[in-house]
Amino acid sequence: MDESVKLAQEIAEKTNYLNKDIVYLKNTNITEYDIASAGFTVIKFKKLLPEAEIAELEKVSKYERNVRIGKRIIQYPNISIEIIQTLEKARKAFVLVNEILPEEILTIKKDAIFLIKKVPTIFQIKEFLFREKGNYTSYCYINKKEFYYSSTTETLDIKGFSQKVNEEQKEYLIKDIKNFLRLSEKITSDQMFSILKSYRAKYLNRELNKESYRDLDSGMFRIGDFSIDSISQENLADIDISQNYINYLVPLFNILV
Repeated sequence: MDESVKLAQEIAEKTNYLNKDIVYLKNTNITEYDIASAGFTVIKFKKLLPEAEIAELEKVSKYERNVRIGKRIIQYPNISIEIIQTLEKARKAFVLVNEILPEEILTIKKDAIFLIKKVPTIFQIKEFLFREKGNYTSYCYINKKEFYYSSTTETLDIKGFSQKVNEEQKEYLIKDIKNFLRLSEKITSDQMFSILKSYRAKYLNRELNKESYRDLDSGMFRIGDFSIDSISQENLADIDISQNYINYLVPLFNILV
C-alpha cells in the first residue's frame, strides 16, 4: 500500500483529529462533510435496538431521537462502542474511495471530516451518506480553538468555545476576529498591518466596548485573582485585559501579517 494512502487511512481511524501543523489558511476551499443521522444509521443497520423501538425512533423529531438514543447508550454502553467502530470504518472507506491524501484532511469530528481543496466524487458508503454541511474560505488555529470563516455567507464558526461565550462575544471580540479574517482575504499585508496596529492601540487603551474585554475562555471579566460577570464601561481601568490579548489577538496578528 502506498505510504500516503496508508497514512490517510490511519488518520481516518481517529474519532477526533486535527492537523495542528496547519495554523492558517486563506482563500482556500475548506469543506465539511458529515454523515447524515450517523448514530441512528448505525443503530438501524446493525440492529442495535429492538425493531419496534427503531420504528418508533423513525417517527420522532431529530432532537427527541437523539435524547432517546442518548438514554439507551447510558443503559447499554456497547451501543456507543459499536457506533464509534462503525463510523471509523465508514470514514476510512470514504477516504479510500475518494483517494483523499493526508494533507487534504484538516480535521475529523466523529461523524464529520473537513477537507482542504479536495472535492470528493463518491458520497454514499454502503448505508452511510456523506453530505456537504459547511464550506469555508479561511481557517486559523489559535489557543486550541478552530476558527472557520466563510466569505460566501460572511459567517465565522468556532470550535472550542462554549455556546455561552459564542453568544456573548458574537457582536464584540469574535465579530472583530471575523472582520480581520474577512479583510485578510481582500487586502495586502501592509494594509492589514496598518489596520491591526490601529486596533491594537484601541484595545490596549481600553477604547472598545467593555464586552470586548470579557475573557474568551471563561466568559468573565478578570480583576486580579477574581472573576466577575459584569462591569461598567467606566471601570474598565480596573480589569485585566491581558488574557485575550496574549492568547488570541497577538497570535492572530502574527499569522495575518
